[in-house]
Amino acid sequence: MNSPLLELIFLSEKRKDLLLFLKDGPKTISEIKENLNVGLVAILPQLKKLRENSLISKTGDIYSLAPLGIAVVGKMKPMMDVLTVFGSKYEYWANHAVESIPDPLRERIGELANCTFSEPPDRTRLFEPHKEFVENLMKSKKISGIASVFHPLYPSLFLTFAKKGVNISILVTCPIYERIKEEYGPELSEFLKFENANFYVCSKKIELAYAVTDRFLSLTLPFSDGTYDHIEDVLCFEPQAIRWGEDLFAYYRKISDKLTEIH
Repeated sequence: MNSPLLELIFLSEKRKDLLLFLKDGPKTISEIKENLNVGLVAILPQLKKLRENSLISKTGDIYSLAPLGIAVVGKMKPMMDVLTVFGSKYEYWANHAVESIPDPLRERIGELANCTFSEPPDRTRLFEPHKEFVENLMKSKKISGIASVFHPLYPSLFLTFAKKGVNISILVTCPIYERIKEEYGPELSEFLKFENANFYVCSKKIELAYAVTDRFLSLTLPFSDGTYDHIEDVLCFEPQAIRWGEDLFAYYRKISDKLTEIH
C-alpha cells in the first residue's frame, strides 16, 4: 500500500529525526541544528515539508509537533524499536520461532532494541552453557529462569545459587520436572528447603528458554522448525529489556503451580 505519509516520514532520516526530537517538546531552530548536527540549508526544507503536511507547527522561532504530529510520533518509537531489534540481525529472527514468545510480550519485543548475541561456543564446549551467560549469572543477586529443555549441569548449579543466598526462581515444563525428579531428586528436595528458592511447574507447552537477572536477560528461541538452538542466545543488558524478561517470567508463573515438595 502506497502511503504518502509513510514516505514523508521514513524516507528521510532528517524528517524522522526531527519528529522524534520534537517529541520531547518545542525547540528553537538553533536547538534543532545543534542536536541533530545539521546545517540550516539542510534542515529548512524538511521543516517546510513537515509544516505543509500538518505534522509540525511554527510560532516565531519555535517549532513544535502539531496535533497530527503528536499522534504519529506516539507510534513511531515502538515501530522503530521493533525494526531495530529485527534489523540488528535479521537472519537470526527470520530463522527462529518468534511466535514461541507469548503474544503480550511479543507485542513489546521492541524493548529488546539494544540486544546483542552470544558468541558461538567452540567445538570442545558445544553443548555447555555459554561462557558469557554463566559469567553474568555468577555475578547476579536475583535469578529467574524458564527451562523447556534439560541440561544436566543446571540442577547442581541452581542449588549452588540457592546455598549462596541468591533469590532464585526456576520454572520448568512437566516433562523437565519429571526428569529432574527422577534423576536429581535429592538436589531438588534440598533446593525446595531454601526460603530464597522457588520452583514452578507449568503444564502448558513452552518452547523458549531464558533467564533474567538483576544484570541481564538471556533468551533462547527454537529454530522455525522447532529444533532447539544450543548455539546462539539473545543477550540484553538494558533496564527495559530486564523488565521485559521479568514480565515474561510473571506471565508463565501465573499459569504454573508452585512446588513446595516433590510429588
